[in-house]
Amino acid sequence: MYLVAGFQMVEVIMSNGVFRRGKKGLFTARFQVPVQFRGIVGKPEIWQATGTSDPDEAIEFRIAWKRRKLAEWNAALAGAEGPSTKSRYLVAAELTASRGVKYQTAAELAEGDPRDIIARVEGLQSAGDAPGSIASKALLGGIAAPRRTLLELAEEMDELNSYEVDNKNKQQLHDWKQKWRRVANKLIDAIGVQDIPVDDIRPDHIRALRDGLNTRVKAGEMDSSTANKELQYLQRMIRDHHTSLDRRDPPNPTHGIRCNKVIRQKKSRKPPVPMPYLLKWVVLSNWRSINDELRDIMLVCLETGCRESEIFNLPEDAIVLDHAIPHILIQEEEGDENGEGARQIKTSSSERRVPLVGVALEAMKRHPAGFPRYRNNRNFSNAASKSMRAAGLLPSEPASYKRLPGGKRKPVHVTAGGVRHSFEDRLDAVGVEMDTRGALMGHDVGRIRGRQYYGDQTLEQRLELHQKIMIMRPASLPEPSVAPARLPSP
Repeated sequence: MYLVAGFQMVEVIMSNGVFRRGKKGLFTARFQVPVQFRGIVGKPEIWQATGTSDPDEAIEFRIAWKRRKLAEWNAALAGAEGPSTKSRYLVAAELTASRGVKYQTAAELAEGDPRDIIARVEGLQSAGDAPGSIASKALLGGIAAPRRTLLELAEEMDELNSYEVDNKNKQQLHDWKQKWRRVANKLIDAIGVQDIPVDDIRPDHIRALRDGLNTRVKAGEMDSSTANKELQYLQRMIRDHHTSLDRRDPPNPTHGIRCNKVIRQKKSRKPPVPMPYLLKWVVLSNWRSINDELRDIMLVCLETGCRESEIFNLPEDAIVLDHAIPHILIQEEEGDENGEGARQIKTSSSERRVPLVGVALEAMKRHPAGFPRYRNNRNFSNAASKSMRAAGLLPSEPASYKRLPGGKRKPVHVTAGGVRHSFEDRLDAVGVEMDTRGALMGHDVGRIRGRQYYGDQTLEQRLELHQKIMIMRPASLPEPSVAPARLPSP
């Protein structure tokens, strides 16, 4: 009866790597030794008695046992291959975790509870680990902490924050990594060294950087908020370094060190593009000196309120022209297996459907596959502003002046990006409330309201609002016909 009734059970259990053995029917665990470890283990498969007749307990035993053996073999392999200090440290941390304890260096153990050391020694004895073994070195802190340098850390920030770089395209990833490299090099220049171990960074090093940043702030070369952001980046790097090594209450050499505000500055936004210039935009003949992709990106921005990057990075499948309400999708894009087409959106609230009306719809019909010339182009706004100002599509005179230290003034020009603020001003002029304007433009409406935002306009409601502010071509300036590109059949 056991053979018939129990056969299926045995098959299922065997598939989980445990089987009954001996007269008592206790389970034994088994698993195949990975090829890379067979030279260390000396056999292709290992077995281990679980000491239980309960199948669930046996499976749990096998999972923990397999994890422990793999950690030990990794440590042994690392020792044989002579890896870097960082690799040995991380392998030791993995091995100790497989034994249910945290890795600590000998110095850290000496400062802690002596009972912890005794428990580790007893654990080694019960497992049959000899003095001087890899397990003994790991559990008793015989492997020094890595001496990761600041420049090394800057290059590893994407590995330490993989969740944050998910779906970034090549340009977005480059820009994200560059900010860590930039602040690392600024600190190194400030203290006059070629590189420095992160654990050796002291408060006086941070103050040297702060003083250099303050000099630039006083000279009007940078805002104090920008300077403080550099110090925050450095603080984040040091914190991530210690977190990656699972350290408790690590030192923070950046604590309390900030740049001083030299001038009380009001928060400002880019000046909007004045309406007379927007009326020039809708006349296509005014764009003859500018290529059609740049022109049509800006026309889409004109009637959608989107950020320029949201438009020039649009993938083809985010352009929906065969819908009852033609629209575009601003959303996270995973891209293909090579990362092509990936796109990370600024915030979760930026994900939205945006209806196309007027010149924006015409522009997207001319480019149903998007704008490959400018995709992932981080310099688009500067190039667009320069070309449009030269063509008389943006004001040439400054919109205002910004106060700087020493009585200096910096001219503030209207840029191509100001069309987004023009869009908001146009909505405000027809009575659209602030939080609704924010939702249309992809702002964090919860922040605007001071509480979580649960609603959202339908595409039909959004269309109605976009149509309210749609700019028509001046009747006195008839526009020559521009044949749109033929759309694929749905």
